[in-house]
Amino acid sequence: MSRRSVMLGALVALVALTAGLGLVGDSRAGQFKRLTGSEALAPGGMIIVHASPRNQATAMEIDVYEWLAAAAPAPVPYRCRILSNLTGQRLNLRMIGVDGTIFSSCVAPAGGSCDVAPGASTPSHLHQCTVSTRTGAPVLPTAHYILAIQRL
Repeated sequence: MSRRSVMLGALVALVALTAGLGLVGDSRAGQFKRLTGSEALAPGGMIIVHASPRNQATAMEIDVYEWLAAAAPAPVPYRCRILSNLTGQRLNLRMIGVDGTIFSSCVAPAGGSCDVAPGASTPSHLHQCTVSTRTGAPVLPTAHYILAIQRL
């Protein structure tokens, strides 16, 4: 086999492996995901993420979404939202500040939605939204939810 054939084969294998790991596209469960564009949202604008969560033992793996607040002379209000919950379980949604403080939280019932209370974000700083279930509450194999970060 020529060196070129070996290199081409390795490249094809790498592309296949990358696609298999889900490094392109929608969010995967149990992963940290930094969302881009939140600092440029107009008031009322949202970033929407589709997620297919997975279980770890008897609970869903915690999904963590990090986003950047707008640069402004004063704090800008944002909120985290679950727009759709098709996981078969209640989802706990929390909005976390730069110091780890939970700004607010809500629970999206199975088949439902929820919005955390708006929080005044620290300008030009990263904040987080986390999504989880509880021990003894695994999600369905076909689980799916839609999360949004909204500037108010």
